[in-house]
Amino acid sequence: MNFMHKYNVLIDAYLPRIRILTFNLKQTVLLLVMVLIKKLELSGFKTFARKIALTFDKGLNIIVGPNGSGKSNIVDAIQFVLGERSTRSLRVKSFPDLLFSGNNEHQRARRATITIHIDNVDRKIPIDSDEVVITRSVTSDGSSTLKVNGMKYSWNALVDMLSMASLIGGMNIVFQGTTIRIAESPPEERRKAVEQIIGIAEYDRKRKDAEVELREAEVNIKVARGKYEEVKFRVTELETGRNIVLSYNYLSDLLNRFKAVRLSVKAKSLFENLEEVQSAIENLTAEIGELEGERSRLEAERRKVQDEYGEYAREVVDKGGDRLVQLQAQLGNLNATLAVRKSTLSSIKSAIRNLQDRRDEKRLQLENLRSQAWEAKKELRRLIKEKEELKSYLSGRQRKIEHLKDKISSIRLNLDANASTLRELEKKIKEFESERGRFYLKIRAEKEKENSLISQIASMEDKRKSLEEIFNNLAQRLERLKEFRRKEEKSLGETIKAISRVQEQIIRAEEEIKRAETVAKKARLNVTAFKSKKDLAERVLSEEKALSLIESLASMGALRGIYGRLKSRIRIPARYKQAVEAAAEGWLQALVVENLEVVKKCAESLKRTKIGRIKIIPLSEAKGIAPIAKPRIEGLSGSLASLVESSSKFKPALNFILGDTFLASSAEVALKASQAGFRAVTVEGEVFEPGPRLTVGFYREPIDLSEVVPSDKTINAVGETVVTFEKLLERRRADLERLRKELVRLESERVRHEDDLKFFDTDEEALKNNLSRNKRLIAEANRKIESLNNRLERSRTLINELEGRKAVLEAELSKLRSEAEKLRTKVRPEYITGLEGEKAQLEAEVMEFSKRLSEVDNRVRSLQDALETVYTPNLTTVRKELAGFERELKRQLRLEEETTAEISRIDTSIKELAAERDKLTVLMASRRQEYQRFSETLKKIDEDYGKLIEGIRKMEGRLNELKERRFRLQMEYDECLRGLKELGFERPLELSQVEVEASDLLMGKLEEERKRLYSQLNMNALALYEPQKRDYRGLSAKINKLEEEKREILNFIEAVEREKKEAFYSALEKLNQRFAEAFNAITGGRGWVQLQNPEDPFSGGLDLIVEFPGKPPMPVTALSGGEKSVVSVCYIFALQSLTRASPFYVFDEVDAHLDPVNTGRLAELLARESKKAQMIV
Repeated sequence: MNFMHKYNVLIDAYLPRIRILTFNLKQTVLLLVMVLIKKLELSGFKTFARKIALTFDKGLNIIVGPNGSGKSNIVDAIQFVLGERSTRSLRVKSFPDLLFSGNNEHQRARRATITIHIDNVDRKIPIDSDEVVITRSVTSDGSSTLKVNGMKYSWNALVDMLSMASLIGGMNIVFQGTTIRIAESPPEERRKAVEQIIGIAEYDRKRKDAEVELREAEVNIKVARGKYEEVKFRVTELETGRNIVLSYNYLSDLLNRFKAVRLSVKAKSLFENLEEVQSAIENLTAEIGELEGERSRLEAERRKVQDEYGEYAREVVDKGGDRLVQLQAQLGNLNATLAVRKSTLSSIKSAIRNLQDRRDEKRLQLENLRSQAWEAKKELRRLIKEKEELKSYLSGRQRKIEHLKDKISSIRLNLDANASTLRELEKKIKEFESERGRFYLKIRAEKEKENSLISQIASMEDKRKSLEEIFNNLAQRLERLKEFRRKEEKSLGETIKAISRVQEQIIRAEEEIKRAETVAKKARLNVTAFKSKKDLAERVLSEEKALSLIESLASMGALRGIYGRLKSRIRIPARYKQAVEAAAEGWLQALVVENLEVVKKCAESLKRTKIGRIKIIPLSEAKGIAPIAKPRIEGLSGSLASLVESSSKFKPALNFILGDTFLASSAEVALKASQAGFRAVTVEGEVFEPGPRLTVGFYREPIDLSEVVPSDKTINAVGETVVTFEKLLERRRADLERLRKELVRLESERVRHEDDLKFFDTDEEALKNNLSRNKRLIAEANRKIESLNNRLERSRTLINELEGRKAVLEAELSKLRSEAEKLRTKVRPEYITGLEGEKAQLEAEVMEFSKRLSEVDNRVRSLQDALETVYTPNLTTVRKELAGFERELKRQLRLEEETTAEISRIDTSIKELAAERDKLTVLMASRRQEYQRFSETLKKIDEDYGKLIEGIRKMEGRLNELKERRFRLQMEYDECLRGLKELGFERPLELSQVEVEASDLLMGKLEEERKRLYSQLNMNALALYEPQKRDYRGLSAKINKLEEEKREILNFIEAVEREKKEAFYSALEKLNQRFAEAFNAITGGRGWVQLQNPEDPFSGGLDLIVEFPGKPPMPVTALSGGEKSVVSVCYIFALQSLTRASPFYVFDEVDAHLDPVNTGRLAELLARESKKAQMIV
């Protein structure tokens, strides 16, 4: 049976002197006011089956009993009720093991309960009660509850409360076997124990935090440096971009100047041409006037002859002769009128063509002007919108700048007042915080009860929520299962359809492959045929190849003095084309060269290449050749060479080929010429050589075999197409194989879908059963939650008033803190600096955007001026001109129609009068000679009149051409003036020849340079450069600041290490002093604590060195068991001196292994220490 004695109750094994010591202690103990354990109640805990109570007093309390009687369990009970949660410290595997396990007399306990009564008169425990009763119980399921003065507490709240009173956290409880463990523990563990007691971990934590901050600072520096390099790169890049933009703008301005130079030169040239054309028009108009006078003269002369002829007819002929004269006069008049009308019609047609061309040009000009005006209006709208946005943005930024200015001025004015107010607020905040702390202690107890209920409700709600989630998950899973089943059924149907589709595709693919193989076979045969044709053509076209070779060598500059084929240097009238080609007999394809030296080089080139033969005409050898004089044969024209147009340079070559051949009007004339020894050809291309040789029949143009026979490129392309087709055929075969594999895959997929459907049926039934069971569990949880909520509502009613007061207090405190924080921000210099930096940044931004606004405004005014002064007037002018052209074109078309009808009518009249004249002429044959004279005179006058009319018509055509040219030149001149105006020049520039030559020389290179710059152009570089430059400087300053912070952190780490060593050495000195005192008090010897590595105390351990009376100094490891116990007890007392003073200390079998002498000395030490604190041994 367990029992306890107070001071004078000792076990018989203790010496009589201890009994006297304890008696004297009882007489001399001071009645100090301190926290102490008054009573300990145990029930169902470990070996205590029934409830027992142990009472304690101030000073030394000793619990004695045989081994196994439960003394150590009392120490475990004190630990447990004070909040111990380590089962290892409580010497059990789990909390249910703390319950009495049962024996023959008592059953196993359902609950273990420990209650401790603590004296709290001095209120070290923050509860307004003279006695604090702590109860902790544990049930068989391992759950435990804590109560303080009957109210439930959380473990954290209990630990906080006991720590404030120094009841836990120090070495105030020494467990059984601790002395042996201390004596045999390694030196490093002793050092670590000292570090733990004196809080070296806090220094390590500070160092660790500082190292974290150091790493963060290094990372920040690294990031800042990375960003610095990035911004530096961007600044460099933007600076390059800005320079490119500036260069581009400069080049654009310079190119605009050069363009203006070119336009000015062109305008000057056009103006000079206009003057020349105007002068030509005036001269031509004068000439036409002279011809018109000549025409009037001829008309008058004709009328005179007609009058004479009429007079003659009246005198010598009868009435029929008079009629003949009338007819002749009418025919003359009609022919003259017809010539005039034809000339007029030709002029009208020419005018119509000119008007149509000018109308089309005006339409194109109108469309271009409309397009340019539309683009200008579109750009104007965009710029106006951008202008308004910039104004709005700048207005907002200006307001913000003004606000910042006012704010900075206000802060500077109120700086001292704010600092004074801040000090008053901080003082008031401290008072409020103190009041809040006292108030918090009052309401925490009530809150713990509420928290316990909330915890239970939350636990139950979590359970319900978990059940509901399970229920929802099951329901969702059931729906998903149904959805999966539907999808599987759908997939199965789609798979079956896919199988059918793939089977059909396989059949189609097999048929396509068969057809494709047939096509490929035919294509291969065609390629072979093409190659055969090509080989034949190469043999036939050897001359063409040879000519092409020489021409290509000449174009590359390898051969000089080659002028090309003769046919390309002449122009054959269409009506003589057959005759000339037939007479030339292939010499039109002859190559015209400079001299025989060139002929020799051509021959050598052809011999080397072995391609073929060609015809060559050296101009140096043909210079003396002239065409043969025309024989006097009726129907024979001049030589063919005179009918073909060519430059004088190539006339000898033409004479060489065609100078001996004459053009005959018919085959009979050609035959007659050939019999006379001349070479002749008809228009149809029949050639008559001198003598019996003739070339007759239908003339057909030579066939160009190069166009009929396919080229190498074509044959290669067809061959490549065949190869590609065969590759496609192979891919199609691969597709067929893939389709067959796809069919196998789809068949396996169909089997899988059918198996999945069977599985879904089984799973659906199981889910329905689980849903039903889960629903019942949710209903039970709802009933329990409702009961707990009712209890919680009653508990909350009790604390509502306290919570309300607390909320008011914290709201006021929060308000004060907010005001203080605002004032702290305002009195910080960096805050004002930040505001000024923000203002400066905004001002720079405003300056940048103002510049942009000015550019946009200038561009808007420029576009508006262009629309008002260029586009709109030009559009109006062009529209008017186009309308005038349309009206004039309609009038000319109407005149054309009227003139054509009149010409037709005159032709009819002439034919009728000519028929009548011919009849009368037969009747007047006797007067033919006189009539013939008048007729020839009139005929000559008519011929001269016709030639004159033809000349007038040609001059009028030339005049129309000149007017059209003048119009085009005027349009080009106006276009140049518009271009100059768009470039910013009102009139053509006055230029020097040097400036014109410089413009021509540099413009192309500058344009290339501008294009090169345009490909690298970044218009944002101008706007982004300055902000990025400021960021670059700011980052540089930031890096310097970060480096400074890093140095401060390193200095802090050094300071922490220094403080850590100082704290350790201070504790070590105190430990050494206390250990020496305790060891001397018990043994009368000497003892000290010694570092293994004094240079680096944290890398080694602590050795305990003692010197018992009459013995040499020895480390604790070399001592006997009893001596180790003595040293360990002294060391425990020394360690306790390093902790905060505890109101009580508990020692479990601390006297084990001590001999009677040392036990007595330990008792004296404990008696002395019990004056300072309660001792339970």
